[in-house]
Amino acid sequence: MVLLEEEILSADLDGVDLSGANLRRVNLARASLRLANLDGAELSLAILREANLAGANLQEANLNGADLSLSHLAGADLRRTKCTGVRFTGADLQGANFKGTDLRRADFTGANLSGADLSSTRLLRVSLKGTNLRGAILTGAEIIEDAKLMAQTALSAAA
Repeated sequence: MVLLEEEILSADLDGVDLSGANLRRVNLARASLRLANLDGAELSLAILREANLAGANLQEANLNGADLSLSHLAGADLRRTKCTGVRFTGADLQGANFKGTDLRRADFTGANLSGADLSSTRLLRVSLKGTNLRGAILTGAEIIEDAKLMAQTALSAAA
């Protein structure tokens, strides 16, 4: 089945099983993918701005270079996901699980990461300006250089 871009925008895909699907460069802006199974999906360079991915399973998916700005990912499972260069600007990631994820060059500016599990993640050149990290778990996270300074600023502001 071939979906045109217009048919994907704002689509209701709640609970759909897209595990292993090739969705590279797809435009799913404003789509609803609540509780969707995207385990191992190829979503590199995808546009998911303002999408609802609350409770979605994104384990081991490839999100490299994707745009998830202003998206709702509360409670989403992003364990071992490839997230290099992902834009999470202004996203709601409350309680999301990023355990073991490579987050190099990810942009979390203004995002809500309260209660998120960032344990064993790799945070290199990550932007955390204005990010809510209250209650976030950072055990074993590799925080390097500028990400460390930005994380300290974000944690100080949350206190």
